Amino acid sequence: MSGTAGPPDEAAAEVEVLVVGAGPVGCWLAAELCAAGVRAVVLEAREERATWSRGFVVHPRTLEIFASRGVAEALTAAGRKVPTWHFAMGSSRLDFTALPTTFPFIVLHPQARTEALLEDRLNRCGGRVLRGHRVVGLEQFDDRVEVRVAAGGAEQTFAARFVVGCDGARSTVREAAGIGFPGNPDTMVSPAAHVVLADPPPPERYVQTTERGLFFAIPLPDGRFVVSTVDHEVMGDVGTPWTAETLRASLLRVAGSDFGLGEVERISTIGNSAKQAERYRDGRVLLAGDAAHVHFPMGGQGMNLGIQDAHNLAWRLAETVRAARKTAGGPVVYDLLDGYEQERRPAGERVLEDVRAQMALVAATGADGAALRTRFEALLGEHPQVNLQYARRLSGIDVRYPTAPDTGDERLGRRVPDLHVEAGGGPSGLYDLLREAGSGTFTQVVVGEAVPAQADPGVPVVAVKRVAGPRWALAEGWGAAGSLLVRPDGHVAAVRDR
Repeated sequence: MSGTAGPPDEAAAEVEVLVVGAGPVGCWLAAELCAAGVRAVVLEAREERATWSRGFVVHPRTLEIFASRGVAEALTAAGRKVPTWHFAMGSSRLDFTALPTTFPFIVLHPQARTEALLEDRLNRCGGRVLRGHRVVGLEQFDDRVEVRVAAGGAEQTFAARFVVGCDGARSTVREAAGIGFPGNPDTMVSPAAHVVLADPPPPERYVQTTERGLFFAIPLPDGRFVVSTVDHEVMGDVGTPWTAETLRASLLRVAGSDFGLGEVERISTIGNSAKQAERYRDGRVLLAGDAAHVHFPMGGQGMNLGIQDAHNLAWRLAETVRAARKTAGGPVVYDLLDGYEQERRPAGERVLEDVRAQMALVAATGADGAALRTRFEALLGEHPQVNLQYARRLSGIDVRYPTAPDTGDERLGRRVPDLHVEAGGGPSGLYDLLREAGSGTFTQVVVGEAVPAQADPGVPVVAVKRVAGPRWALAEGWGAAGSLLVRPDGHVAAVRDR
């Protein structure tokens, strides 16, 4: 919507991008923008950082993204590395050790702690989170967006060139922009509770599937567990609240034990609704993370999908803001921002499809459902290539963006792995070299003894004498002589032979 209101106040005019929502997605986006020299502020309705986690899984592609900015080490040191992961909670697990990445595992790490790490990075980049600031509406104009915010018992207005809604499934930004959110509503629900277990199952039994449903437990650093069930008997009771006693009854039905269930700190419900925004951009308003797509947290992909959205959007938004500065309020060229939806919508659709498939497997009841799960588990257990295919999809490393022209080179559109390289200063990791060159810029990676004339004026060159590994990277052609034009998000925009 548009209007003719007067200019925003002086303080609000200092902001170029307003990010709404200080979860992991919003913090990562804002930090990337601030690191690129864009004045970004995060508005967050909560007064304090989250202390309770619903998400725990950090997938390999997200770890690669964090490593490319130098923040993976703290997370991997604090979390628990797990070399296999489940599909539909089955016992035939996906083997992540076969993945072509330097992070062939997931990391179990409470989302609240991940959020704190990413907010700390935002602070180091010069950004900030304004807590207790709840967005209540917005209006678009030719040169800005004005956002109405309730804070401290009063309402104030912020203005920015762009606004990004990272404010979750019930996004105020999405609703205020008039963007539809089609999909299926909840038809089944599950509990998620932080609990004390006096007699917890052994680690190999943290996931259990029976004819009556499934149970899983995730150990927390403080000794408690997050437990959940998909209970075939009550999963369709969408409006019924869960209590400590109904949780105990569900554990007994599904797993045959309540595992010494003690204190239950909090129980929330998670549903199987699967929705995706009609569009990821409306004028100067954009969406990322759960504001753009939502699904049951089967496989732990939600936060990862959102962070990958933010990583794709950040460099596009930074380039657009820099171009807008030069036009002094002139028309904005939206081509780069349109590319965000063109690339990330299919990625979101694929995750929603995978989650729906997993939910169909776990929710199938009776002997027929048990037979279906048995057959699928045999497929994953007996066919390594099928197992690897699902592992690549779930981990996020298999995303390939379309490029023009597409020369048929398999590296085009894919993310560059953290290659072991020999450069002028000796052995190094490619991510370190890219970060030194400027992680918010396009970079030309030249492999070979002689560095050719720079093909792209103004693009930094990273000269690599040779790629020494890993072995799988050489097998995939990443060591070939020539040059790669690498986007700020780490994906290959062009390949040039020597």
